[in-house]
Amino acid sequence: MLFSTRPKEDRKDLYDREKEIETIKDSIRRREWSAVLGIRRIGKTSIVNVATNEVGGIKVVINMMRLYDPRKKKYLKEDFLKLVLESVNEAIKKYTLGGRVVRFITNVLGIDEEAFINFNLVKIKPKLKRFREEDINYLFRELNDMAKDNGKTLLIVFDEAQELSKVNVDFTSIFHDIYEYCLNTVIIYTGSMVRILNNVLKDMQYREPFFGRYIRTIELPKFTPEQSKDFLLKGFEEEGIMVSEKVIEEALLKFDGIPGWLTHFGSEYSFAIKHGVKPDIESILEKAIEEVKEEVKNFIKYSQSPVRYSAIFLAIDRLGGRAKLHEVKKVASSIINDEVPEPRVYEMLNRLIDYGFIEKENDEYLLPKDEPSRIGIVKASMEVLGEY
Repeated sequence: MLFSTRPKEDRKDLYDREKEIETIKDSIRRREWSAVLGIRRIGKTSIVNVATNEVGGIKVVINMMRLYDPRKKKYLKEDFLKLVLESVNEAIKKYTLGGRVVRFITNVLGIDEEAFINFNLVKIKPKLKRFREEDINYLFRELNDMAKDNGKTLLIVFDEAQELSKVNVDFTSIFHDIYEYCLNTVIIYTGSMVRILNNVLKDMQYREPFFGRYIRTIELPKFTPEQSKDFLLKGFEEEGIMVSEKVIEEALLKFDGIPGWLTHFGSEYSFAIKHGVKPDIESILEKAIEEVKEEVKNFIKYSQSPVRYSAIFLAIDRLGGRAKLHEVKKVASSIINDEVPEPRVYEMLNRLIDYGFIEKENDEYLLPKDEPSRIGIVKASMEVLGEY
């Protein structure tokens, strides 16, 4: 279903993205690594799911957002290892495989195989310190050989891979080892904090021993107005619901071509009609706003300068949603009645770009155009300022 809010697994449930899916599939066939980049709710996970499912293979998905904690600047190696082993465990169960991989892991940890298969944290967690970085390399080699023995390609997906930059592990060495010795393995990175992930990948590509290893970049744009309209019309047709042109046009204005928001709108609107409730686009919008508000509020509260970040967001909003550096500096300073140095404002604006909360166009800084993001950012900023 087009309006399913869960990550898609089948192409029939995904709108368009044919070019991106085929690019990922072709990269896998060529044994090339790739990075799928795009803003939040653009559909990265769904596209990777569909492409990898169509190619086949044995897939290990390491969702780095399971580690995400806005209060932490760094993640412990043991936390990352737990995530990797849990992801491997899930793949082994899904594909009913194991054998040598399970034996390798349990031998390193010094636990029985049943404890790993059942993922008994009481037994596993205290032993994680035994796993050295070279053991991570050997684990991926064992996975590579297991997949090869079964006539499959090993696909390792690092979802929201920008979080790798916070893990206290030398990934350049690990990925070099995989690239050189795991010839049956393909790695796919996804990331919504595009600039951060790009920097992680560039840093890796231009450092020894990974120097010169090519990673194909696939960037996902928002839907055009025409695509957004077609998506909604096809989705409502699939649901067996007639919707007026006025409702469609209002949704296009509010959700600005972001597939996740359009899907959220279509799902909620259809559900209301099917259950005899008058659909209310404003209440649907409010749910989306609340989601963004909490996300942004967590970022601001656990930053080093919550008051200043709030003021910067509000300054851009008061300047019409787009503003130049000196304008942001002036308005932000007046909001908090404290002079914020322009170099500091510049630094903070760049961090907000890195995290995907704002964009830069020529010499202007822009809030997102979709209403859930823009209003959610403003509400979060006002609430944080109200707490100080």
